[in-house]
Amino acid sequence: MAGDNVVHLTPEGRDRLEEELRDLVENRRPVIVQRVATARAEGDLSENFAYHDARQELGLLDGRVQTIQATLRNAQVLETTVGEVVGLGSTVTIRDEFGESTYVIVGPVEADVAGGRISMVSPLGAALMGRTVGDEVSFASPGGTRSAIIAAVR
Repeated sequence: MAGDNVVHLTPEGRDRLEEELRDLVENRRPVIVQRVATARAEGDLSENFAYHDARQELGLLDGRVQTIQATLRNAQVLETTVGEVVGLGSTVTIRDEFGESTYVIVGPVEADVAGGRISMVSPLGAALMGRTVGDEVSFASPGGTRSAIIAAVR
C-alpha cells in the first residue's frame, strides 16, 4: 500500500462501508439496471428521458461503488483506543465558550460533523489526539483560533 493512498478507518467505519457496498450492489443496482432495460425497450433512445435518467443514476451508483471499493482496498483499519488518552474511536466531550460538545474521533473518510464524528486530521481532531481530561487545546476555526478544555474521554 502506498503511504499516500492509505485510508484510516475504525472497525465500525469499515463495517458501514462494507454494508453500504453490499446494499448498492445487491439491492439498488439491480433495480436501476431493470429501469434502464425497461426504458430501452420503449424504443427511440434519443428522446427517451427515462432511459437517460436511469443511465445517469446507474453511472452515479457505479461511481460510488468504485469509490467504496478503492477506500476498502486502501484501508488501514485501526483499532479504537480505550482509556483516558484521546485516540481514534475515542468519544470526547469538550467545553468551550459555546458550551459542551461531544465528538467521536474517526478517520477522514468517516467524518460527519453533523453526526458528531470529526476527523483525527481536522484542526480540532488533531488538537485532541493524544490529550487527556483537563487538557486545554487550541485549534483553528473559521472564526479564528479557539480554545477548549477536555471534559471527558470515553
